[in-house]
Order: sequence, then structure tokens, then C-alpha cells
Amino acid sequence: MAKHVVIDSIARSGTTLLSALLRSQDKTMAFCPGFNEPLSCLNIADWPHGVCRQEFLENAEIDLKKFKEESLSQIVDYAQYYGLSKDEWRSIIFDADSPESVRKNIEKAFPEVDVFCYRWNQSLFYFYQWENKGENHLWLSMIRNPLDRAISSFEKHKWEYEDSLRNTLAFLDKAESAKQSNQFKTFYYEDLIENGKEEIKKMYDFFGVELNNINLSDIKGSNGEDFIPQSSKIKNVNEKKDGYLTDAEKFNGLYKSGIDRYKTATYKLDNGKEKPMMSEETRAVFKHYLLGSTEYSRYFK
Repeated sequence: MAKHVVIDSIARSGTTLLSALLRSQDKTMAFCPGFNEPLSCLNIADWPHGVCRQEFLENAEIDLKKFKEESLSQIVDYAQYYGLSKDEWRSIIFDADSPESVRKNIEKAFPEVDVFCYRWNQSLFYFYQWENKGENHLWLSMIRNPLDRAISSFEKHKWEYEDSLRNTLAFLDKAESAKQSNQFKTFYYEDLIENGKEEIKKMYDFFGVELNNINLSDIKGSNGEDFIPQSSKIKNVNEKKDGYLTDAEKFNGLYKSGIDRYKTATYKLDNGKEKPMMSEETRAVFKHYLLGSTEYSRYFK
């Protein structure tokens, strides 16, 4: 039976990159985005901060109509066809009576695939619902330096630093519980950048799937074309193709420019002078709350 893996984290943690890397390996498909059960749940908090801070759900009820409509829309909007037509995807999705049936239909359509991945940022509140679906339902969460992520979230999404910190604490609280399960595992963005092949090998070990060759060069986006990294520095946020901002070059290798950005990131004042994007006081607040945690202490020693 195929493995179904959620790729989750707080926004700007590298999950789009990870989805592309996994998608480009043998016998693997990765939807980014797609088939998002958590956001089809009834009576959840508002996106993005509310759902990020949402407590674990019990006995979640899915709005199946919303799930199907949004799933097909994301296949089309991001050109995630994988060789099938829009009508074939419509049948896969709408001829099912539950999200589980949709996954079964996807398995039947792609019998050669061993790993199906779904990127669902801010969705850790759904972990136990996912875990209960069976041992082949796994959850991978990416962790990135919260200071770098806060800078990137401010640049890309205009998140205030307080929101980034509160979201980090909410994620940490749930991760502390979820990590007791062998169906949950965390990986670090910085480790992926530094040791890409080694980290991907660890991920497939977690999946329980053997991967003979690791591809880090021919990386594909959701649309099957060359992957375009979605940097927070992209300025023209209105120019998109198949869901991707296009004001950037295609992937040309794992790059370290996103590591420790908080140390050098600046913005210009009206007088032309540059000022640090994150103050020492803000860094100190993050450190105060996160230094003692297992997941984040490495960034504040």
C-alpha cells in the first residue's frame, strides 16, 4: 500500500522547496497545494493565524463539497495534472464519497507511485485525525530558524513579528504532543540545505520506502515544469503562472542565502540609510520564549 505523507509547517519554512524535492524523486508525487482536509473542516478558526493556533481537533467533520471543489481547483490552478486530463481528475475527486476514497482513486490512477505527499501549512491541529487513518498516513513537519522565518513572513505576507512568535509557540505546543507518535517526524530546513541527500534519505527511511538514487538537480514544480523557488524577495506578486510567482529564475541548487538572514536583513529609511529589519529587542523576545524548547534551542545557544 502507498504511503500518504503530509508536509506541514508554519509558512516560509521551506515546505514548497521540500515538496519540489520530493516530487522529483522516483515513485513520488507531491501536491502543493492540494486535497487539504484540515481547511475543509467545519468550525475551525480563521486562516492563517487562527488555524495555526487551533487546538487539536477531535471527531472532525469535513465539508465534502468544499473539499472536492477546492481539490479540483488546486489541480487546475497549479496545473498538477501528472499526465491526466481535467475530466479524469474530476472523476477521481467527484466520484468519491470521502477524502479517503479520493486517495484510493488516486492510488488506482497511479499504481506505480509509492509515496503521495500533500503540503498543508498551518495544519498540525489535524495530526491526530490523520494518524487515526492508519499506519500508512505519516506527517512530516519542517522547522526553520524562527527569526529567519519571521523576516521572510513579514516580507512575503506582512505578518507582524508577534504573530510569527505566537504561531511558533502554538506549533511547538502541538509538536511536543505529536512527536510521541511514530507517524510524526520533524526535519530542519537548515539541515536540508546543508546535507540535502542525507536528509532526503532520512525522510524516505521515515516513509519506509527504499530510494536508490537521490535527485537534487532536475527539480520540478507542481506543474511538471522546472521548479521556481518562491523567495520572499520576489517583488511582482501579481505575475503568476500555474500558481507560481514568476519573477525569479528556475532552481539551480540548494542555496544558503536564506540561512541567518535575520543577521543582515535591512530596510531603507526615507533618508536613504539602512536599518536592521529585526531589532535586538525582538530577537531577545524570541530567545526568551524558545531557548528552552527541544525543537528551537539550537538557534539560540
